[in-house]
Amino acid sequence: MVGAAACGRRPGASRKGTILGPGRFIDTDTGKMSFVLCLFDLDRDEARTMPMEFFGHGLAQHPVDRHRGVIFEKKGPGCCEVDLRDGRVTRPLTTPKHRAFYGHGAFSRDGSLLFATENNLETGNGLICIRDAKTYQEIGDFPTHGKGPHDCHLVDEGRTLVITNGGGVLNDTGPDAAPSVTFVDARSTKLLERLTFDTPRINAGHLATTASNDLVAISAPRDGLSPTERGGVTIRTRGGPFVTMTEPEAIVSRMVGESLSLCIVEERAVVGVTNPDGNIVTFWDMAEKRFLKKLDLPAPRGFTRTLDGSYLVLSYGAGGLTLLSPETLDPVPLLRVPKSKLSGSHVFTLEPTKA
Repeated sequence: MVGAAACGRRPGASRKGTILGPGRFIDTDTGKMSFVLCLFDLDRDEARTMPMEFFGHGLAQHPVDRHRGVIFEKKGPGCCEVDLRDGRVTRPLTTPKHRAFYGHGAFSRDGSLLFATENNLETGNGLICIRDAKTYQEIGDFPTHGKGPHDCHLVDEGRTLVITNGGGVLNDTGPDAAPSVTFVDARSTKLLERLTFDTPRINAGHLATTASNDLVAISAPRDGLSPTERGGVTIRTRGGPFVTMTEPEAIVSRMVGESLSLCIVEERAVVGVTNPDGNIVTFWDMAEKRFLKKLDLPAPRGFTRTLDGSYLVLSYGAGGLTLLSPETLDPVPLLRVPKSKLSGSHVFTLEPTKA
């Protein structure tokens, strides 16, 4: 699955693949909000949907049984396994009432375990819940070493879990309250490293890493601040400083609200970031930590790459998709899908599933 991690090519891929993402709409017959997962086959120009009981956010695709995936709700009780081949929900996952799913998860490399970000609603402390990947029975948990965890990725051949912690409310000065990115040993659960941001005014959101462990984290305004304040892009390369982009002011000032999705073009060391409230997509040179270019699009949201690496895929507006050239970072003429029904925070490129 290609998603919010580095958007690389898949060896041997000859297809653009299927784009998956959540959607929601008002049912005109009932007047109620309805939720779906949308799957759009870029090679066949075909779309299908599967009904959902909640508005999905993140997806974890099983690394061995490629037809299995788990969808997580952001800050809620919703979570379920889906059959990506047949397009149906197969079983729900639950968590205790004093906890909530916080949007993302990851399977271990061998597919035996599922890690999920959750939050203790009574204490505000974040945790990673560990479940058996066959039964989804909870078998343990460990702290994220922060509050309000959200995104998580396995790196170092699955040995280390990298986690974003949004932090507590702005005036929370307690332990682990600052927004951070933490590196936790997935086996011993020991905290290996913590990266803190140079401002307490952000809510650490999504992240992406490269094969060489370069890191990009994007953010939203901290809880307690106006949602019209700025999001942000913070980059670390070669184990160096964790630097938030502040220039050019004319661009950064447009990155209001949440910096939502990101995609690293690894062969160019370029990262693209969406800001739906600012109606802007920005591209940044990771090595030089400088702004490259922008695209003006209505409410850009999800960002991924085709399986064969030939295009970047961007969702925007009321369910639209557009393809971008990884070389020029410009939209490709005649390659737009105006009504894909994708309207969630992220889009994901599915790797082929087998019967």
